[in-house]
Amino acid sequence: MGTPIYFEASAGGGIPIIQSLQNSLICNHINSIVGIINGTSNYILSAMGEHGADYADALAQAQKLGFAEEDPSLDVNGWDAAHKALILAMLAYGTTISPDKIYVRGIENITSRDFEFAKKLGYTIKLLVVIRYHEGQEDALELRVQPCFVHDWHILASVNGVFNAISVNGDIVGETLFYGRGAGKNPTASAVISDIITAMRESRYPEYHTGFNPYAKACGIMHINDTVTPYYVRFQVVDQPGVIAEIARILATFGIGISATSSLPSHIDEGGAPWNDLVFILHSCPWGQLQKALEEITRISCVAAEPASCA
Repeated sequence: MGTPIYFEASAGGGIPIIQSLQNSLICNHINSIVGIINGTSNYILSAMGEHGADYADALAQAQKLGFAEEDPSLDVNGWDAAHKALILAMLAYGTTISPDKIYVRGIENITSRDFEFAKKLGYTIKLLVVIRYHEGQEDALELRVQPCFVHDWHILASVNGVFNAISVNGDIVGETLFYGRGAGKNPTASAVISDIITAMRESRYPEYHTGFNPYAKACGIMHINDTVTPYYVRFQVVDQPGVIAEIARILATFGIGISATSSLPSHIDEGGAPWNDLVFILHSCPWGQLQKALEEITRISCVAAEPASCA
């Protein structure tokens, strides 16, 4: 107890995000933290989006270059990003958060087909951390990690390879962006040496050491079912009349609006049946309502399997 801990390299590699939350932004109430904080997943998604690689080939290339571990599970299943998100959230809001309170989905089920649709609709796909404070709600903190559609014009869409980018929005400073290499020996060394120097300085004046936000009040964690955001959903369906209308009807039953639809040419399976990938871009809706709608849609006989989705 009472011993300072320094951990700048624990989130964002060489990006000084820890010191910024502890010191530079201390007078701000943090409205949101959104960003890319796993370089391995970002490298894989960049390879899929820019070069048309499939997931397996992109992962193999990342491992060959040393960007992915031999067992890449924690990176690709989203939990490495989730652990970093927990650190950032606890620093920003001064409250202890249990890992089971964060919603986590990785990139393992993202396919080149999803990138075809994303490009056609003016998006790319990124694994994003979303931390958002909702004032006035009992469970006020939204905390999730999941693949997301990002508009081509958005600054995060241009963050490629092993680079990280973290957007922090404060009530006084407004939006700030931290960008840099999220991994590698040199960025990590930069962060570690910074910690050593800071520790040396603060050992002389220990009263100036900053830890978690001392002004924050305890806040609950919003259940993922109550979070609201637009969604991309891809269905594999039998190419026959009425499919779009039936899916749209079910979505409407659960109060979910459609902003766009798209499809690619049908392909014939081994039995000679025509199958099609059908995409819906949905208006903002609660995750829980979307899950109920998808459960009902998958019961339609012409829908092949569990749909793919991104926020």
